[in-house]
Amino acid sequence: MIISGAKLKTIILVFSVLHLLHSLNNKTFAQNTSSPYSRYGVGDVNSRVYGQGFAMGGTSIAMQNDTTPLFFINSTNPASYSGVYLTTAELGMNYNRLRLQSADTKKNINNASFGYVSIAFPIKKWIGASFGLVPFSSVGYNLADTRILDNIGRVNYKYEGNGGMSQAYFGLGFKPLSGLPKIFRNSAKYARLKAENRPDRIIKIMNHRKSLASLSLGGNVSYLFGSIEHLRASEFTSANTFNTRSTTTTRFNDVYFDYGIQYAHTIDSLNGRDLKDNVKIMFGATFAAQTDVNARIDSLAVNYFNSSAGFDIVKDTVEFVEGHKGSVTLPLSFGFGIGLKKGTRWMLAADFAMQNWSSYQAFNQTQGLKNSMRVSAGAQFVPNAKSSGIKTYFRRVHYRVGGRYAQTALELKSSQLTEYAVSFGMGFPVAGNYLLKSFSMVNIGVEVGQRGTTTNGLIREEFFKSTLSFTINDRWFQKTRID
Repeated sequence: MIISGAKLKTIILVFSVLHLLHSLNNKTFAQNTSSPYSRYGVGDVNSRVYGQGFAMGGTSIAMQNDTTPLFFINSTNPASYSGVYLTTAELGMNYNRLRLQSADTKKNINNASFGYVSIAFPIKKWIGASFGLVPFSSVGYNLADTRILDNIGRVNYKYEGNGGMSQAYFGLGFKPLSGLPKIFRNSAKYARLKAENRPDRIIKIMNHRKSLASLSLGGNVSYLFGSIEHLRASEFTSANTFNTRSTTTTRFNDVYFDYGIQYAHTIDSLNGRDLKDNVKIMFGATFAAQTDVNARIDSLAVNYFNSSAGFDIVKDTVEFVEGHKGSVTLPLSFGFGIGLKKGTRWMLAADFAMQNWSSYQAFNQTQGLKNSMRVSAGAQFVPNAKSSGIKTYFRRVHYRVGGRYAQTALELKSSQLTEYAVSFGMGFPVAGNYLLKSFSMVNIGVEVGQRGTTTNGLIREEFFKSTLSFTINDRWFQKTRID
């Protein structure tokens, strides 16, 4: 038996993903944050925006694929899967540089991490699916503080945290009204209008039906897993006082759902004149209900002292809890997006999203979080996607720019922290072949921004984030037809 190249790719891909899922069954992605603010809630929550949207300010809710490649995966809105006409694979990696600044100190931290892996493929012309592995949240901080207490003396406090939640998802997107144009063409009304020679009326009805046929619905079902560890220690310089240390590990294991809807309207003529480039107006919305995620907590608190050799020697155990069952409440979230696409050259997009973090609880305990809000906007420009040849290569490159602003869920010392950033990037097409229906792109994105403030003894974060991702389109999972 001879295995074709496409089938061999599929076999290798499936086994690679299964191996990756197995190896990460009880682990999370490499820590991709070093923010002291990740100690609250479930940590820094991932936006689930891939290479294209990352460079466009994080916009994604309304973005969808046309019938012409190159296709991208938008797991933020599962309704977008219905627009994938070739099997699409995306792999991303991240690099972050964080500068922490307080009123009197500065610190630089660098880290690199694996970003995401996703695959999307068409099932029918009106339905598509996607599965993958992405980080849901990340925790990573290491803080120290020293205070002088009355009758005690100097106390050194240490706060450390690491871990996060990962998300293995499977989603479907479909167009429930996709058959409307065909139904009209086969109807008695179409035959009558054609017999009456009324093409203007036929075009009007057909355009309306095509617009309704673009309506897409979708949903993701995700398996959340991972663990978050928090450590707190108090070290006393007084010889007659024992040090204290408490470690808490929360392990997550549950199912999570999110949903999306998209609609697009295409304008191909204006005032009776055909447009050179069609204008496509896109709308989208996403929603995830409040969900109680099953969790188990292990905690250990001890008194200890430092030996002359530099080792910690435990004096006694204050508290020990193992496998205590409970839940963590992930709050309701929703978002709206709008996009405008002109031919293959211009695309503009904007998002607005909110999440009700004031309802967050962990084992029936609140953390005083506030509702968060985010707005973002971005643009993409391709000088000439159909050009060919080495001399015109940069006319096929996708140029992207964007920005975002957010009110975070954190309110510390009566100040609700804000975050803002600007981004830009490029998509470099490689190995495009319209005959074999095979296309690839290398995406590079950079984001520069700031979160927090140095007032009231808080910390300001100045961050530089970059992403490198690979997008591959091919005719996997599809039967080859020979005429």
